[in-house]
Amino acid sequence: MTFEADRYVTLMASLPHIGLLSSREPPITRTRLVARLKALAPEDAAEIETVRALLDWEALGAGGDDAAYLDRAEGLIDALRSPILREAACDRLEIRTVVAALRRRRAGEDAPPAGARWGYGRHAAKIRANWSRPDFGLGRTYPWLAQAQAMIEAGETAALERLLLDAAWAAIDRRAAGHHFDLPAVAFYLMRWSLADRWSRYDADAAAARFAALLDAALAEGAARGEAA
Repeated sequence: MTFEADRYVTLMASLPHIGLLSSREPPITRTRLVARLKALAPEDAAEIETVRALLDWEALGAGGDDAAYLDRAEGLIDALRSPILREAACDRLEIRTVVAALRRRRAGEDAPPAGARWGYGRHAAKIRANWSRPDFGLGRTYPWLAQAQAMIEAGETAALERLLLDAAWAAIDRRAAGHHFDLPAVAFYLMRWSLADRWSRYDADAAAARFAALLDAALAEGAARGEAA
């Protein structure tokens, strides 16, 4: 066994198992996780830091400058050396794009104009072209879309949050297959930890208030555009 392989075996063996999401806190604190990651070589630590930055950025709200968001996300993904980690990061951002589209449509927005930089990944053009279809034509790719749509319509923010976290978790599991004691295994652990941490700190009342505020802002903006016309 090489020194690098031994380093990963030791690191992964030191990290407690993270199972499916629950209301409990992750089995290792952020402080201890960061301390364990210091065992990585500098170049690998830089890769993990890029993954961490993507996770933090993805967690931001849907508002703001779409083009600036996409520029930053694309720059971070391009900086990843590992093809499998690039694919996993794309999975997360594509899920975020389709959920952002559901929320925009729920707020009464029209499809983004042709050529607009509004969403990340393979499905942005298809979503725009199929704006009026309940699943944007992506029901086979994302079987949970119909359920997410119903939850958004009903304002079931906690159930929606759990559904999306489960979808992200499943996407990680697909990419993580076969990676146990290597750099991607460490990154996938961090991804799972971030989901578990997010769910443990979830505040349903605050989320409902944020969702209502987003809808109110979008509706007000649409009304203003109508008056201007």
